[in-house]
Amino acid sequence: MASGDNPRLPLTSGTSPVVKYTEMRGQTDKPSTAITITSGLNSPSTESNRIRKQTSSSTNSYELRRMPTQQRRNVKKVLMSNVGYRLARRKELYIERRRINDIMCFLGLLGIILMIIENEFTFNRIDHKDTTFSLFTKATITFTTIILVGLVFYFHRIDLSLYCVDNSIDDWRIALTRNKIISIIFEAFICMIHPIPGHFLVEWSSQYVKKVGTNLNFVNPYRSTQQNLLSSPTLLNSTMITTTTQIPSSTISPNDTNETPQAFVPIDVMLSLPMFCRLYLVARFIMLHSHLVRDASSQSLGYLNRVSFNFPFIIKSYIQQRPAICLTTFCFTTFFIASWSMRACDYNIKTGHMPMLDATWLFIISFTTIGYGDIVPSTYCGRGIAAITGIIGVFSTALLVAVISQKLELTRSEKYVHNFVASIELAKAHKNQAANVVKYGWKVWYLKRKGKHMFIQYIQAQRKLLTSIHWVRKIKQQQRKLADNYVSLLELFNVQRSTNQITDETSQRVMIMERKVDKMEDRLVEINEGMVNLQDKLNILLDRTTQR
Repeated sequence: MASGDNPRLPLTSGTSPVVKYTEMRGQTDKPSTAITITSGLNSPSTESNRIRKQTSSSTNSYELRRMPTQQRRNVKKVLMSNVGYRLARRKELYIERRRINDIMCFLGLLGIILMIIENEFTFNRIDHKDTTFSLFTKATITFTTIILVGLVFYFHRIDLSLYCVDNSIDDWRIALTRNKIISIIFEAFICMIHPIPGHFLVEWSSQYVKKVGTNLNFVNPYRSTQQNLLSSPTLLNSTMITTTTQIPSSTISPNDTNETPQAFVPIDVMLSLPMFCRLYLVARFIMLHSHLVRDASSQSLGYLNRVSFNFPFIIKSYIQQRPAICLTTFCFTTFFIASWSMRACDYNIKTGHMPMLDATWLFIISFTTIGYGDIVPSTYCGRGIAAITGIIGVFSTALLVAVISQKLELTRSEKYVHNFVASIELAKAHKNQAANVVKYGWKVWYLKRKGKHMFIQYIQAQRKLLTSIHWVRKIKQQQRKLADNYVSLLELFNVQRSTNQITDETSQRVMIMERKVDKMEDRLVEINEGMVNLQDKLNILLDRTTQR
């Protein structure tokens, strides 16, 4: 079959390869695509021998990878022009992207859990950084991080392929913009940060560290047991017994007894805290598993209304549907992360890491912006986390106020009922006060006519009359405010819609009347012409009668 006879085939010359597109349809099976590349110089028998029927998209992708570059481009152009192929390919890419993100989310959370376990063993002085368990845990975190970084690049490759399929682009380099490259590199850098195997200490002192007494029971978690035994005193029955160890006198200085406690952040903590940034994978997991993203009808409605189903839209829809659950989950997640981060950052060589209860209390007073001052962070890292916690607390408080106000707001039907009942009560009160005005006005007139305007009854009646007039004016003002509350955006929309309908009907009637007037004008013109013809005929008859 020639390429000009089939509208599905591209127009090619005799020497260029011909791309043939066929569809195999069964009674129950879905339509599948078969792509065959042949040369115009081959014989029909050779061409028929090279035709291969492929029934799955994976086989097609494998065959496309084996083709030369120019042939593969021609095949992609033909496939992109087929809507059925694009829809099937788009569905496969969506499923593959969701599966890869699930694996990335699992690896990211696994690395965070292993990091917390390894640091807690060190903080509680159960283990130190030089043991096999610590090195094995960090090596596992490093291995999962390498896999996670590789999956980041593979995820964005699928995303680029999905963009090409949606926009009928055969070359993925068109979609790879500068912003896309920067976002991929930044995401890979975020996932790459983790505590490396080994033992490294970096001082990060604060000049405002409080002087505390020496904790005699403290064992440095960042040193081995042999190093701790050289200078660690022991307690026996509340009596201090110092172990005697021969230490060269040159290493002891007079300032050691009054040494200010050092505060520093180990490099493991500096590399562990950024691992919480991997929680963006959970947000992406929520987005890709949302029914709004997975439902084809919702996607179609979004495309028609130019609404992108991204993470902000999904989060806003969830907050609109279940605000209490979303806010509670956010607060508890922030509570755990910030408390543990304060515990990890606040380290003193004399007292060790901050206890978890103290870190929790410090989070509460920072989150609620109270700040009692009984517990303060001793490092710049802890102060930074406390400041960030205060900012998040202000944001959460504003969100909580918005949620509560939304819950306390009356619905449309409840608002209508409330306004109707209030208007009835105001109407009754207005009638009663109007009756009082008439009653006390008549009483004042009667007492004044009897000459009792200096008596106490006249003064009381006049006072009640003025009070009733005041209440009448006040009730009228309340009625005007209530009428203003009746008018909302929905009522304005209804009024505008009804006005538009009336305007359309009026314009249609005017057009009908204009057509009728045009017809009447045409009839009048015809009548005028008939009258002119009649006058001409009468003139002719008169001329003939006069001639006789």
